[in-house]
Amino acid sequence: MTERGALEHAIAVLEAQRESLGSAVVDASIAVMRDRMAAISSARPAEQRKLVTVLFADIEGWTEIG
Repeated sequence: MTERGALEHAIAVLEAQRESLGSAVVDASIAVMRDRMAAISSARPAEQRKLVTVLFADIEGWTEIG
C-alpha cells in the first residue's frame, strides 16, 4: 500500500470512529493527515534514468534539396 493509500484508509477509519472519539480529536488528526497528503502530491517525482540511442545521419546533398 502506498503512503497516500495508507493515509486515505486511516482517514476513513477515523471518520467511522468520530462518534466515540469526538469531532475535535478526529478533526485534528485528519488535518495532519491531509497536510501530509498535500505534501506528497506537491513533491517532485523521483528521477528516472533511461538508456537512449541517438542516430545522426548526414545525408549528402541534403542542403541543396532543402
